[in-house]
Amino acid sequence: MRKLCLWAGSTLLGIGLAAIGANLVLGYLGYSASYNLGDPAKFEFVLVPLWQIGIAIAAIGGGCLLWSRRLAP
Repeated sequence: MRKLCLWAGSTLLGIGLAAIGANLVLGYLGYSASYNLGDPAKFEFVLVPLWQIGIAIAAIGGGCLLWSRRLAP
């Protein structure tokens, strides 16, 4: 279980940091990266910036890494 938490945590942390880095690069190029959580058929647009999604994924990964330290080897 410890190896699974360690593997999942490092993978999620890497994905989160990659999303934050992609947002920084796209912001430098003049683009705004966001994900639509609304329903475009009803003209509902709830745009969430990519950096917020990256922080959430990285926080979950960091939590998994901390949890893997608390598990017995």
